[in-house]
Amino acid sequence: MIARPTLLSVALCALSFAAPLPLPLRAADSAPRLELRPAGMELIEEIDVAATAPPREFPQGASRVESALGGSIRMLPNDLPGPKHFGYLIGKGKGLRAGELYVLEIEYPEDKPRSIIVHNRGCETIRGFYTGNTVGDALAAKYVSGNPESLEIPLSGRFERSQTVFQLQDRTSVISWKRGAELPEGETGARVLRPSDGFWVYISQMDPVQDPLNAGAAVSKIRLYKAPAFDQLAQPPRLPPDGLPRRHIFFREEMADDVVGDAKPEKNGFDDANDWYVGKARISRILCMNVLAKDLLEFGANQGWDSTKFGSNSWVYQTPYPQRWARIVETARKFNLGVLPYYEYSGSKGERGLGPQKRAIPLNGENYTHVPWCETARADLTDPDTFEDFRKMLEITVIDQKSRADFVGVWLRPRPSQLPVSFSDAAIARFISETGATPPITRDKLKNDKKLYDAYMQWWRTKRRDFLTKIRDYLRANGVPNAIVLYTCDASEPGAAQPGGARSGLVAENPASWSRVPGLKKPPVPLAQALRERWSFDAQTLPHPTWDKWEWQHAVPRHDPQSYAQLPGVMPTWSFNRAYTVGDASGLAAFTGPTGGLAMIRHYPLNEDMMRLDKALNGKDLDPLGYYTADMDRAGPYTMLAEARAMANGNPTELGYLVSNNFNRAFPVYVRNFNAAFLALPALPSRLVERAASHPDVVVRRIDAPGATPSAPPAGTWLAVVNTGYGEVRDVSIQLPVTDRVRVTNAATGEAVDSTGGVVRLSLYPCQLVALRVETR
Repeated sequence: MIARPTLLSVALCALSFAAPLPLPLRAADSAPRLELRPAGMELIEEIDVAATAPPREFPQGASRVESALGGSIRMLPNDLPGPKHFGYLIGKGKGLRAGELYVLEIEYPEDKPRSIIVHNRGCETIRGFYTGNTVGDALAAKYVSGNPESLEIPLSGRFERSQTVFQLQDRTSVISWKRGAELPEGETGARVLRPSDGFWVYISQMDPVQDPLNAGAAVSKIRLYKAPAFDQLAQPPRLPPDGLPRRHIFFREEMADDVVGDAKPEKNGFDDANDWYVGKARISRILCMNVLAKDLLEFGANQGWDSTKFGSNSWVYQTPYPQRWARIVETARKFNLGVLPYYEYSGSKGERGLGPQKRAIPLNGENYTHVPWCETARADLTDPDTFEDFRKMLEITVIDQKSRADFVGVWLRPRPSQLPVSFSDAAIARFISETGATPPITRDKLKNDKKLYDAYMQWWRTKRRDFLTKIRDYLRANGVPNAIVLYTCDASEPGAAQPGGARSGLVAENPASWSRVPGLKKPPVPLAQALRERWSFDAQTLPHPTWDKWEWQHAVPRHDPQSYAQLPGVMPTWSFNRAYTVGDASGLAAFTGPTGGLAMIRHYPLNEDMMRLDKALNGKDLDPLGYYTADMDRAGPYTMLAEARAMANGNPTELGYLVSNNFNRAFPVYVRNFNAAFLALPALPSRLVERAASHPDVVVRRIDAPGATPSAPPAGTWLAVVNTGYGEVRDVSIQLPVTDRVRVTNAATGEAVDSTGGVVRLSLYPCQLVALRVETR
């Protein structure tokens, strides 16, 4: 029995805004960072922000000019309360064109731990990055815990550059739209700027209490480049040979469709809404991703598919754009991307839909949770009508579209109370009938008889597995061969990573770094402890914490990975993001299926409304930059730290991202290098090869591939080589599993690799993944 940790709550008390900052971290001995510099990338405009006062700033005078690393920077000090930002208009009168690709580059000093949030209004994206031992995401977010983590990431001691490739909209706004709070006086959030007007870029940071080790967001230059032609910039993956199973990479966005969400096209970011999804397909190809995912149900609501076939509004309410999904599928085909529809299913939501009937009944009362918008519709997956209801959706959105593109399968992620454990009279009757349990059984008896309750829960989990298996079988029997079903029972944005649902539970690689931060209610938990106590595994498998009369443990029933260990094609997903969520090899193995595959979903905290000021405008809450959510990544090569360690400790074959707004990455070369290597590996079982590398930070995993047919010769052996450390490693020796008459290639590029003496020598930057193919001649 695994020892279970106690509830950890490291909530902040009133933090002194003048908390002393730690000394700068020691610079790593590393090569220059990798950047996009393809031929045809033309500089359009450079803003020296230290020499140019920002035309927009909050509060007025918030930023100041300082010296760093022998140059000048504009920074937002972290010693005064409140969120801050400064902004510049870029590209005005520079001949920008809607629908074209551009590169936004932010030059910043990597001299101290910093968190830098970048708002690119040209594509309505808010995405930040952080360096050193800062936490990046909010330490104590407004609505959910962000599972903050502080790692001792080395600093380069140089000016570095983040880069994002993006597609410029037809119309942009000065700030974001209004949602739940007031905008500054004179602002509307309307998209009134055209490409000739340029677009706004903001640099911001949250209140100092949210990231107390942050030395302040700092920038030296903002540059805008015209990107080369898409075909030149795209990086198509080099996939395993035909006949071998393949890996997949994809993303799903939560708060992005507002860009094309208005029924009046002139209010949207694009004249043609499909151009928004064309941009996502292009970014996917540029980042070497191979699947386009799209939510078709968000909190149960139709997101742009035609429900006419089974009753239209009487079954599922239509949207103003019922042909959107069909166009997205066609776009995926044009860009050679697989398709993965995503469903937050709660039963059909229409005039006579299944969901509002609420056939699932909680054990104790009318609702499962205290969240009203989660209680408007729900379905009982033990009810045969539920499968038929969802099957109709699959028929319309997958089977009727399957000739248009390559469908990978489907992805289900019920939000709270959508597919809960049902204790209705009908569900209990099914339990009695199928298990032979002795009647009468009532809800009161289930509440008071633990043995009976445990038997009921085991029956329900079996019914959930059967429900998902029927989905897989329906897809495969109707023209989607090898369809997979991804099931994410983690309904949270930041991901279930702390047992007990601890709010503001800080994990720190070096807790001493936080010793001078006043006001922490509890000290940081050492990273080693979170790993030793298997926080991530427990958080995803133990019952959801609950309180009072509510039934969160039934509203969000956790994973039971053992039920799927021998079930191919149905994959419970592992939630990850922090280092401690990818360091439990036995936990990752428990979620691995019979064919060796593991589905991992990176959850990004929303950081929702973390720029909001309470009662700041005539007694009302104020959003200085409009509605705010942001995704945060580590800077430079460390942007792939979690993925790299996941590859070292397990065998992810499905890699997904749940993001808060428009998806992108700020260090694209590192991302697509990793993705190219990942996709070059066949989706087959891998095993750790002990002592295969001459450096302790380098991990080697082996994949043996059979031939395409039983009579064919083996396709070869692949090696996944990962640098899990913080520093560059040079001339590392990798011992090959076969030494006689072998041919070794870089599987991602096809380039030959010298293997003299049965040894390959590699130099690896931090968090780099290299895929090697070893063939016998």
